[in-house]
Amino acid sequence: MASSTPVRERTRREIVQRAMELFQTNGYNATSLQDIATAAGCSKATVLYHFNGKAAVLAAVLEPSAAALDGVLAELEVLSPAAAQELAISRFVELAVEKRGIINVLQDVLQSIEEMPEFTDLIAAGMRLTAYLAGSPDPLENAIANFAIGGLLNECRRPGEQTDDELRTLCDTALRRLLQPPA
Repeated sequence: MASSTPVRERTRREIVQRAMELFQTNGYNATSLQDIATAAGCSKATVLYHFNGKAAVLAAVLEPSAAALDGVLAELEVLSPAAAQELAISRFVELAVEKRGIINVLQDVLQSIEEMPEFTDLIAAGMRLTAYLAGSPDPLENAIANFAIGGLLNECRRPGEQTDDELRTLCDTALRRLLQPPA
């Protein structure tokens, strides 16, 4: 029995990898569980053995990004508001550029993500990051942070138009201009 665990883990990883590729290429809504199974070389029943639906597959695809976001939030918790905002901007830009393929997938599900229980923790983490980016509990600053995040995510979802360095520079500059008051 113990020897089958690595096979299960490999199958699960293959499903997640193929799902990520399909979600990035076709979008979440246009990808079916059967598409994922076919790409992973298994049956739909095998996918459903490992995951309780397409949202659970997407949650597995997003696990590394969610863990990275949790790591950033842990770093920010111990800093002053100004230092936390500064670091939040830098880390968010890095995450957005590094995970730019996933951002396109997220944009496909943003309208309905709050209805998916698999993403409750990710949504809460995103709201915490937004508060750090705002640098203040002021509702206007929070709205500006949401606006800035939306623009940054939209810019990151167009792969191939800019190099990572160009995108990093654009996003960092834009966030700082929107979120940090002039000295």
